[in-house]
Amino acid sequence: MDLVKELEKLEDLYYGEWQEDKDKLVEELTRLHLKAGEDEDDFNRFLVQTADRFGGAYIPYLFWDKMAYFLDSPLDRTYVQKLIKAFANSNFEEDEQMKMKPLLVPYFAREKDFEVSKVKARIIEKAHPDVKEYFYKLINFVERNKRATEMYCEKFDMLKDVHPDFNLLSLPITQLKDRLRA
Repeated sequence: MDLVKELEKLEDLYYGEWQEDKDKLVEELTRLHLKAGEDEDDFNRFLVQTADRFGGAYIPYLFWDKMAYFLDSPLDRTYVQKLIKAFANSNFEEDEQMKMKPLLVPYFAREKDFEVSKVKARIIEKAHPDVKEYFYKLINFVERNKRATEMYCEKFDMLKDVHPDFNLLSLPITQLKDRLRA
């Protein structure tokens, strides 16, 4: 399978026949994601080829996997920061903002202050004012709402090893625990 050709075909469908229907796009990209996820190098190639396409619609799904990897290997933050940059430069639509929040809160909570400062200087400060406002609200949220931040972290910890499922991630902790026990 030629990944670039496959993504170009999906891009043509997404901006053409599918009329930017994200559900169809996510369904197709998930198929490629799962296949690429079998090998770390293949997944990284998939990430690099996909992050800057489709107006950023698939960035939250990529970020989920790399955030899980970052939590297990905190010294390897390269792809997490690349995805934050791609997200800041994307179409930055509300749907993606909502999906990224429960992922970025644990990131900002667990990342070293020095690295957060680098992200601010290299990515956030250079972004569009609406993007800057979004990121600074999240960073302030993490600093001022310790208990809520802990809950975001706990929920992601429970789900980090599953394929990205934003419906599960949006559940309250008690319901999430019940669902995972079932």
